[in-house]
This record gives sequence, C-alpha cells and structure tokens, in this order.
Amino acid sequence: MAEEAQEQLKRELEAALDAREARQDEFLSELAATASASRAASTGDLADDEEPVLTVLKDKALPADTRIDAMWRMSARLTRRGEYIEPLLALVQDGADDGAVRLVALQILGSAAFQVARFAPHEQAYEQALRNLVSDDHAGVREAAVHTLAVRHDPEVQQVLLTGLKGDGPLPVARERAILLLGEDDHLDNLPWLEELYASGSDDLRQEAVRLMSAYPAARSTLERILRDKDEATQVRQESAASLHNVAPEHFEDVAKEVATDATDYAEIRTISLRTLTHLADSDRVRGDADFLARLEQVSTEDAESPVAEHARALIAPDET
Repeated sequence: MAEEAQEQLKRELEAALDAREARQDEFLSELAATASASRAASTGDLADDEEPVLTVLKDKALPADTRIDAMWRMSARLTRRGEYIEPLLALVQDGADDGAVRLVALQILGSAAFQVARFAPHEQAYEQALRNLVSDDHAGVREAAVHTLAVRHDPEVQQVLLTGLKGDGPLPVARERAILLLGEDDHLDNLPWLEELYASGSDDLRQEAVRLMSAYPAARSTLERILRDKDEATQVRQESAASLHNVAPEHFEDVAKEVATDATDYAEIRTISLRTLTHLADSDRVRGDADFLARLEQVSTEDAESPVAEHARALIAPDET
C-alpha cells in the first residue's frame, strides 16, 4: 500500500512539473512573439539580435502590465546575468517611462544587489542611480530609492533627510518616514527627531519611535515617563519597557518593581514588568530587595488565577512553579 502511495505521489509530482514546463514554454513563446512585433513596429531603437525579455522591457509602446509581467516572470534570469543590469539601470532612471514599470525594475535591481559578489561590477552605477532617483517625480520610485539608500546608511541621503527635517530643503519622503529611516542608524543623533515622532505620531509610529530610542541612553527619562503613563497604549508602554531595560537596566528594575506592584495599573503592563524582572533582570538584586518581595507577596494573593499573581509567585519562588 505504501509503495502504491509513493508511486501515485511520484506521478503527481511529474505531472505538476510537466505542466509547469509547458506553461513556461508557452510564456517564452508569447514573449518571443511580443518582442518580434515590437521590433517590427520600432524605428530602429530595438535590436533584432537581443533577447526577447530585453526588447519587451525597453519597449515603452507596450502596456505596462505586459512589461511588468515579463520582468517578474524572468526575474530569476534578470538578477543573475550581468548583461541585464545596465538596461535595468537605464530603465529606472528614465523619467519619461511608466512609473510602475520603473518601480518593478528597481525592485529587481535590489534583488540582484543582494548577490554581492556577482553584482560588484555594477555596485557603483547602482548607487549613483539610487542617488539620482532621490528627487524623482514618481513618488513610489523616489521613496524606494530613499529607503534603499537609508538602509545602506548612505551619507548623501542622510544629509538630504536631515536638511529636509530642519526645513532647509525639500523632503523626498513624508516627515514621519524620514525620521524612521534616519532612526535606523544609531550612529546619528536622532533622539530629538524620535521624540518629535513620538509626540505627534499614531500608536504604531509612537511604538516605532520608542523602539528606536533603545539606542540612546539620553532617552532614559522619556522612556520612564512613557512606561509610567497609564493613558498610553499598552503596546507602546511594553516597547518602552524593553527600550528602558536596554539603556538603563538597573533603573528599569526600579521602575518595573513599582509598576508590577501597582494595583491600579493594567494587568498587561504589570505582567510584562514581572516577566522582564524574572527573565532579564539581575535575579540576586531583584530577590534581594526585601521591601519589593513583601509587596510582591500581596500581589500574589490579589487574584490567585490572574497572570499577575502567577508571575508574582514565580518570581518569589521560581523552584515551586
């Protein structure tokens, strides 16, 4: 019976592979036909001897969807062979071309750039192309270029973002996005911008701002204030606990002890404080605090079934839980 099942599975896999190969052959045939029609209709700017995918991605007269589909379907080849990189670089920088097509080409170039050794001959041209796109008219292309450069900690784009935030020049992306992109580089003094983002952002943006503050010891008082703020969103306070623990572990322990034993605070925050004290804090220092343990004894009996009480008991007597 097992042999029959294995044989059936083998037949199904072979059929699936055959179907996939047939679909690929059909696509390549259609691609060749499209490229041939493009060359026939061109005024000489499309070479007769180039590969069909190059002809299709260069032909602006074709529908954007056709060119995009061809690039995605051939993306594995486009990212692995050097002769495709120069046409892609030219395409992304052509402001007269379709923005959606250029954006896909930029994404494919980004995938190719991850293959560091193979992409090395094109790295300088790619970086310059990205910098050229920082002021591009198409928002999607511009934002993708800025994001890629910021992730690479490119000093030129960092200066553009800083200048824009100070009001001395245009910002290529939304102000909140600019702060987040700069915040990923903790070698810059981004704390003032992160505090601005926290003060003006949504819950998600405030959470991101607090997360990035974990790289700045000077954020200690801000993080403590956020952790103690009962009107703040739970996820933002949880993030502030993690960041405060990172920048000032001992001070975090003091604050967490107060939060954990405050019966008027929310159970989620008290629980995360107890869990952090249990697993990340200095156990000798925490359990050596007699006053805290006395208060924790009271917490452990507040509601025997509550997560807060359970974590309090685990902290008091870890070997008994």
